[in-house]
Amino acid sequence: MNSQILTSNFYFYRLFEENQDLLNMFEKFRQCRTKEEQINSMELAEHANNVMNTLDEGIKGLDDLDNFFAFIHQVGASHRRIPGFKVEYFWKIEAPFLAAVESTLGDRYTPNVENIYKITIKFILETLIEGYEKAGNKPNST
Repeated sequence: MNSQILTSNFYFYRLFEENQDLLNMFEKFRQCRTKEEQINSMELAEHANNVMNTLDEGIKGLDDLDNFFAFIHQVGASHRRIPGFKVEYFWKIEAPFLAAVESTLGDRYTPNVENIYKITIKFILETLIEGYEKAGNKPNST
């Protein structure tokens, strides 16, 4: 397992440690109760990688706001399919994301860079929430 995946897993472990209710939402890795089980879980690694890739794509997409909004709104809307998901859960990823960025950047994680990432993750999370809420306001087509 590469170090980037281990880093993502570590921060997802912290996310689940601080928010045990979130772990129960994920059938594929809800049985991973210990730090070691979570860090070694390929399913958790895959999910952590998907979340980080989504955030990365969101950041890369900021130069084309039409596509950025379409992509992030779609990701937000997709969370409507998760039983028991609550919109406030989106905010739970903020601290682990910032910690992962700080760990990855090391000495390059200056106060200015931290501020830029805080603003960026807030914008992305607000956009995810917009997509989630818009999907909930659509009338059923059945």
